[in-house]
Amino acid sequence: MNKTKLAFIYEIFMLLLALISVSFIWIANPSLHYVDTIVWLIFVLDVSVRFFRSESKWEYIKKHPLDIIAIIPFDSIFLFARFARIFRLIRLIAMASHFAKPIFSIIQTNGLHKMITFTCGLIFISAIPIYLIEPKINTYQDALWWSIVTATTVGYGDLSPATLAGRLIAILLMIFGIGLIGMTTGSIATYFISHTKETNSTVAFIKQELDRYDQLSEADIETLQILLEKLKTEKAQI
Repeated sequence: MNKTKLAFIYEIFMLLLALISVSFIWIANPSLHYVDTIVWLIFVLDVSVRFFRSESKWEYIKKHPLDIIAIIPFDSIFLFARFARIFRLIRLIAMASHFAKPIFSIIQTNGLHKMITFTCGLIFISAIPIYLIEPKINTYQDALWWSIVTATTVGYGDLSPATLAGRLIAILLMIFGIGLIGMTTGSIATYFISHTKETNSTVAFIKQELDRYDQLSEADIETLQILLEKLKTEKAQI
């Protein structure tokens, strides 16, 4: 597994931790405080590593002010719940600013965002006729639950269509659900391949330009500096 894939897995993991932390806002359970503290410590470690690896500490602070705010333990300083909630949300925003970028890039790949939008709309809309025509499904919530498990091909079997129309809707949901899973897998693969190709092409261009270093203009040198800084920044984030 290459560094790009490891970095992507790490970013997903950190984003999930942030979501878990924010979910504790509405759960009044003292035992969850320890889990929240562990999440906070992991985030502090991540910010600390990024801070000390940055060449200009002041530039890092200016570009990532939410990071600095998010690692301050306001939960302990402010005992009022509303303040704790605000700063937990800040923590989520700070972490998402780092770790959600690859996810948004993948969603924009190969038109995946359109497929996600269409499939989600189909799930909500198809639940309406299922609720109206299926005798065993008595609420829209049950119909929506059935639509979701059918589209995701989980199929628990607790609810199933008995009418022909319901079964046709089920087939339609399964087709688009399987298609969405396939497109998601393909988009993830495309993201890694294109990211690697982009890096390799940039390195090849830099090498080509350095071969004619005696002919480079000031503008060419400035362009190379920008590209090198970009590559260095990307490597530091892995």
